[in-house]
Amino acid sequence: MLRRGGALLLQQLRRTAAQVEAPAAATFEQGLPRRLLHSSDGTRIKFAGAPIPLTTGRQRLVVLGTGWGGARLARDIDPAKYDLTIVSPRNHMVFTPLLASTCVGTVESRSVTVPIVDIQPSLQQPQNFYYAATCSAIHPDDKLVECVSEDGLRFFVEYDHLAIATGSQGSTFGIPGVEQYTHFLRDAAHSTLIRSELVANWNKANIPGRSPQDRDRLLHVVVVGGGPTGVEFTGELSDFIKRDLRKIDPGRARDMRITMIEANELLGSFDSRLREYAARRLTREGVQLVKGVVKEVRQKEVELQDGSIIPFGLCVWSTGVGPTPFVLSLPFSKTPRGRLAIDGHLRVLMPPKLEASGHVRADGEQGPGPKKLTDVSMQQDEEDTDLHKDWAPVPNVYALGDCCADLDRPLPALAQVAEQQGKYLARVLNEGAARLEPAEPAPFVYRHMGSMASLGGERAVLELGDGKQPKISWAGFSSWVAWRSAYLTRLGTMKHRLYVAGDWMLTLMFGRDISRW
Repeated sequence: MLRRGGALLLQQLRRTAAQVEAPAAATFEQGLPRRLLHSSDGTRIKFAGAPIPLTTGRQRLVVLGTGWGGARLARDIDPAKYDLTIVSPRNHMVFTPLLASTCVGTVESRSVTVPIVDIQPSLQQPQNFYYAATCSAIHPDDKLVECVSEDGLRFFVEYDHLAIATGSQGSTFGIPGVEQYTHFLRDAAHSTLIRSELVANWNKANIPGRSPQDRDRLLHVVVVGGGPTGVEFTGELSDFIKRDLRKIDPGRARDMRITMIEANELLGSFDSRLREYAARRLTREGVQLVKGVVKEVRQKEVELQDGSIIPFGLCVWSTGVGPTPFVLSLPFSKTPRGRLAIDGHLRVLMPPKLEASGHVRADGEQGPGPKKLTDVSMQQDEEDTDLHKDWAPVPNVYALGDCCADLDRPLPALAQVAEQQGKYLARVLNEGAARLEPAEPAPFVYRHMGSMASLGGERAVLELGDGKQPKISWAGFSSWVAWRSAYLTRLGTMKHRLYVAGDWMLTLMFGRDISRW
């Protein structure tokens, strides 16, 4: 009797444990059936997570990522209907519209990073988990996610429903030296590094005996990319130089230069009138606008396709986004740009095991589309021109945000797209949990809310409505007030709204802090 009870308890633990550490001596190969994933031939298996309660009877939703899409899904999912597991190396969501402000101290980094446990308080309950780890593989046949912790520990997470919201990475277009010598601006860690190097170069330029050429280089900031992120960083930096550095050392501040390199149009997604206003405003603030294509980035200089050499002390790279190696490694179908192919209900698509060409797909084999970063074509259209009607949705596996695209209606990689997708998916899952046989939900419909960009110095451009036919667009001080008001109300918690409002007030009263640590 005791033996039978122990066996039942072990079986229940296997069913409900969220995390299983793979044995160090066991080897794992993608595609192995589930019975071989966890050895039972005398090898000790460890279970992590709270063992009580053993089961809640609810299905488990696993969310990969804490960006705009993943955080909105985690916030809106009903914890009374699903047990929740979140896997991400980042335990917070970054409010990216204010990230440029943290590079110069207008706002502190902690003010724009919202802990995931504040977004979904039910993560404090014993049946829900957050794991600081990265996902390395997904095994849809076994409903398992393979993860690796920061210190290299490999483990598996079971799921009933899986949402992939791992986002994207800065696109380098294969240009040599970009990853080694430039800074991306996509995370609070990036903005901290930019701020540290900016202040360090300011201090180095004042050292006696430094050559004039090296001093000019240290005081020169190059921004590659004229999209909203690059423009907002440039505006914040020019305002920082004008209002704060000029008080400390007027001569050194006058020698600071900002160069923005853009291959196409400044703020290309905005109305032409707003683009012209932004260009005039930045030029008036002393920013040099250069139209060109970067050929190579070296340790202290940028080379353009026309042969021009631009020395720099700090280079910020903001030229768009591309797929991550993790997304490209997944066994699902992908678009020519390397994003996961989804249908109108955000369900991930996969080709059949037996393809029309006669090829039989093996378990764990990468899906159709680019296999590595060099295969990605950012110029090719993402619409399904090949008419892959045999691609079918993977049961209970969804994708949202920058990492995916609908084959029929591909959407841009924007925060508002990811957030609306997270809201939609949470509603679909919440409604489906209450039904034995959920009805087919209405497809996701994106509603463009508009675009905004700060230019520094209490000026901004704002465009409401559809990007192609804007309903309202204006620029200047009033749009800057609207920009600040809109983003202040969109912050995740009241605590962080007070943080940001307090940072703005302190900056207005005392200026920005130039401490370096």
